[in-house]
Amino acid sequence: MEVSERHEKVDFFAGEEQLQVFHISDIHLWFSTKVLEKLEASIIKNNPDLIVMTGDYYDLPKGAKLFRMFLQKIAKKYSIVFIMGNHDRWYGSKVSRLLSDIPNCFSVEDVVYQYVSKRGFRYHITSWKNSHNLPNASDEKNIVLIHNPEKIRKEKLANIHLIFAGHLHGGQFIFYKTKSNANFPGSILYKHCSDRKRIYQTTLIVSKGLGDTFTFRFNCPKEVVCVTIV
Repeated sequence: MEVSERHEKVDFFAGEEQLQVFHISDIHLWFSTKVLEKLEASIIKNNPDLIVMTGDYYDLPKGAKLFRMFLQKIAKKYSIVFIMGNHDRWYGSKVSRLLSDIPNCFSVEDVVYQYVSKRGFRYHITSWKNSHNLPNASDEKNIVLIHNPEKIRKEKLANIHLIFAGHLHGGQFIFYKTKSNANFPGSILYKHCSDRKRIYQTTLIVSKGLGDTFTFRFNCPKEVVCVTIV
């Protein structure tokens, strides 16, 4: 399986920033570490400042153990913030706790993580359900992680600048892009089935993910998203 790298740019600071964010979602690990090896190579190649992860890392408890070992290794060099997906909760708290207590790896389900870039710009990162706790500061940016973008509510976006999401797998079958850059036919069922869109003043970036429950895709590469904030 190849890991495609999609590159996006978000302009927050008129080119004065240079923050590299690496977005990972929907790995759906079972027993094999092949995808993790390719993912690690992609991370090393891009050398991001920050890694954000938006859920569905494993489908079996064995996958959770493999993913914990991967996090322990990667977090030695890179800061990681993450939320859980629906698959990550299937086997209960005992398994999901495998992703906790890893140095330099932070769950933002119920907290706001504060990040300061090398150029001194400040960010606040949290989950969608905790986004009401984000501060309102004109010189700082708020980033939200959500697994399923279909749960986004427009009336709650006023204080959110950037959202990372996954879950939709790009629809898995992409026949063509619509005029609004949505993935057809997935966009018939899911209003946020696209790579990127603007919702009022908020930028939404959705990953197609690295794994699937159903194994076949068409014109829908498995991917990580490399985002440069400038």
